[in-house]
Amino acid sequence: MYKVMLVFDNYELLSDVQNLHIWGDISDFEIVKVVRDGNSAYKEMKKQKYDLIITEIYITGIDSLQLLRRAKSEGLCDHIVLCSERSNFDYARHGIILGAFDYFVKPFDINQFYSMFSRIKNEVYANGASEILYAEELLAYFENRDKGIYEYIDEMLSKIYSYNGDSFSADREVQQIYKTVINQIFAENEWLDLYISQEDFYVPGIIKEGDCNSYKMHYRNKLQDLFEEYSILFPNTHNEKIKEVILYILFNPESDLKQKTIANNLYINSSYLSTVFSAHTDIRFVDYLTMVKMKRAGWLLRKTELKITEIALRLDYRDMGYFSRLFKKLYKLTPSEYRMPENYTFEI
Repeated sequence: MYKVMLVFDNYELLSDVQNLHIWGDISDFEIVKVVRDGNSAYKEMKKQKYDLIITEIYITGIDSLQLLRRAKSEGLCDHIVLCSERSNFDYARHGIILGAFDYFVKPFDINQFYSMFSRIKNEVYANGASEILYAEELLAYFENRDKGIYEYIDEMLSKIYSYNGDSFSADREVQQIYKTVINQIFAENEWLDLYISQEDFYVPGIIKEGDCNSYKMHYRNKLQDLFEEYSILFPNTHNEKIKEVILYILFNPESDLKQKTIANNLYINSSYLSTVFSAHTDIRFVDYLTMVKMKRAGWLLRKTELKITEIALRLDYRDMGYFSRLFKKLYKLTPSEYRMPENYTFEI
């Protein structure tokens, strides 16, 4: 939602604007603050960023033109609209000179408001080109399994939170980048849902309002978590046949994944598969297979009420002791301990 503040001294005029059927979900512009005078409006503008401010021409304290001048010179709001009960050409002209975004007079035409909303969105979209570039860069790091992503994330967050005037605006920009990356990764890799729940990446972390560092740490940790899991589950390889093997395993963690079975299904020599897989991924085939199964076991433990013995059998482990040892080797917890979130903080 785009945040809107109204600055009105005239109750009737304020009511006319508030009662226009243009606010909220219908337009994505929401009135979040109403003040009665210019001094209050100026203080509020310095406290937080607004996407749009609509002010009556005749207000007490700092008048609307002074408010407009200060807002523009201090970079407090890019979209300030003047509003009055009757047309005042001189006032409107001065407002335009000072940078007013628009000028509305009663009776209000909602089409003019929608036109204004559209222009603001287009401006914000143009300014948001950096968001697209950041998201594309992050996705490229994912695609190449490039560990330089850790440094890139830190640099990106530092830049965004330094050049934005407040943590709210910065958080909104980072949130959009974050959502784009998360949604794209899950959309392009449907197998991920078998090991990681996309919804987990939208669970709020510990964020202190107004604390830039807590925002940065939240998004940094989540993006790094996804990158690490993605890289482990889907090791990078330029060999298309090995990539086919990896995807076959990822899509079928509970199927018969014996080396011979996979080789037969994909028309590969069994011994050749083992040798080539290790050469192209730097991980032994059997170790990769075990890791994938344990990752699937972790998901089943967290997201279902299946008994541990049932989970082990679904993954073709009949020896519970052996299954538990393999699981603990990866997670540093036994399956039963891993299933107790109230006592443990689990990494995704």
